[in-house]
Amino acid sequence: MRAGSYDGRAFGAMLAARKLIAEEHWRIAGEVARKDGLTELKALVDLGTISEETLADALAEHLGRPRWKPDADDAATLVLSESVPVEFMRSSGVLVLEEPMPFAPDQAGDAGPRAGARAARLVVADPSDHHQWNALLRRFPPAAGHTLAIGTHKDITRFIDERAGDGRQSGGGAAGGAGGTAAEAIDVSGELSQLRDLASTAPVIRFFHQMAERAMDLNASDIHLERFDRRVSLRFRVDGVLIDQPAPPVKQYEALLCLIKIRASLDIAERRRAQDGRIQQRLRGRAIDMRVSILPTMYGQDAAIRLQDRQRLGSITLPDLGFAPPQVTALQAVANKSHGILLITGPTGSGKTTTLYALLRSLASSELKVVTVEDPVEYAMDGINQVQVNPAINLSFSNTLRHILRHDPDVILVGEIRDHETAEMAFQAALTGHMVLSTLHTNDVPGSFVRLIDMGVQPYLVNAAVEGISAQRLMRRLCTGCGNRPDSREGCRACGGLGYRGRVAVMEFAAMNPAVKRAILEGADERGIRAALGASGFVTLREEARRLVAQGITDDAEVVRSLGESDAEDGA
Repeated sequence: MRAGSYDGRAFGAMLAARKLIAEEHWRIAGEVARKDGLTELKALVDLGTISEETLADALAEHLGRPRWKPDADDAATLVLSESVPVEFMRSSGVLVLEEPMPFAPDQAGDAGPRAGARAARLVVADPSDHHQWNALLRRFPPAAGHTLAIGTHKDITRFIDERAGDGRQSGGGAAGGAGGTAAEAIDVSGELSQLRDLASTAPVIRFFHQMAERAMDLNASDIHLERFDRRVSLRFRVDGVLIDQPAPPVKQYEALLCLIKIRASLDIAERRRAQDGRIQQRLRGRAIDMRVSILPTMYGQDAAIRLQDRQRLGSITLPDLGFAPPQVTALQAVANKSHGILLITGPTGSGKTTTLYALLRSLASSELKVVTVEDPVEYAMDGINQVQVNPAINLSFSNTLRHILRHDPDVILVGEIRDHETAEMAFQAALTGHMVLSTLHTNDVPGSFVRLIDMGVQPYLVNAAVEGISAQRLMRRLCTGCGNRPDSREGCRACGGLGYRGRVAVMEFAAMNPAVKRAILEGADERGIRAALGASGFVTLREEARRLVAQGITDDAEVVRSLGESDAEDGA
């Protein structure tokens, strides 16, 4: 059969001429495809403009290829090809089937049947993916007896699930001897296939995009989807505070979760273990990283999505964060040293990673070799060698650090010091002529010294290697529209009635000094180290927060929310 190749402009014109879509729909699909990294046909279906079946019918006619359906008369005789991995077929929307080849040349050159010879029947859902289409044609050329057909992604996935799930590779009877295993596999694969179908419907896709865009509009840092006994919850973390949002319908929740898993390249069949993944997407013209975490709970699975604007993260500097100029100067002075350890500390969500990236950006130059080991790599930076840890292959922080030292870097960034082994390697690097930047999960500077010793670092090593420690928090800024005044906060469009808009960083910083070294060697506790720091003019987080209150940037209520009530130990 003579068949043509896919021509997007001609196909779009054909759809519009037959009134299957409007011309405007084709243009919008093209814009969405460019923005989200999709093909125009995938965008067309995702937008709900045309059904998969109608699109496949039109594609078959446009290309002069047969239209394949899983209930065809010869479907029972077809088997999945073993030459192509099943997972590739499932993820790519391609089906490679095998059928008996009726005739093949024999050694004498005559045409005759050749027993056992097989030709491939290729079924493709999206021929607009030219790289995939051309690769398939090269691998399975029609001249060799292979045939090509057009199907829907839904039919292809269901066929793969049924055939790969029940073990039927030649119409044989592998289904009987496992004591119900095959029946269970069919049930599970059927459920997964149904979930995939629901996840690809326009309402689910539309809700996902609207949810993400609403979160970006509010400058949310996280999206939380949660399943409870008789309801589901959707909340955004905006400026560090969770805010309720209109939740998806209960019957749509599993399909939405499935869509998130598919886009994050996670296993949709896994419901008992936690999973982590990443989605990269363009929203409103901005490149957004979505770090996805799936957690099994009593009533199902919850999803937490961390949102990061790559462009913003790639341009932010230390002064942009709101630190006091003397603190920025002191922090950069320590980071510019030839060796030692600089620690950025604080609880989760306090902006430690952003501060580290801003420091790295100030250090990056052609004269320095900078290597990072992170979990995960938050943002790719030009001129910096970044390593993603992978515990599955024993590529841990400590193991990676050991190898990094052989590359003789000037600056090493360790995403987090979590255990004694990582701490030991970081201190070894600092004592052998490298500047080490890292983070620690502690609440303040005095507690960080104690934490290092509790992790097994000897006090004399802390004194020898640590050059400086900072602790930080993110506090909400007062809304410039209403100032969080009760009489004007209600109905304020700038902050949505919250009274705050945006956040500012507040920091306490201490460079190592003789008084602190003496206290550490004497085995002082956190209170003793705090006293030693205070004697050298140490400015605490609470004192810095009061400066922001005096300047009208934040208020006392936000200080209490971020730092807790004042007590004698924090210098209040």
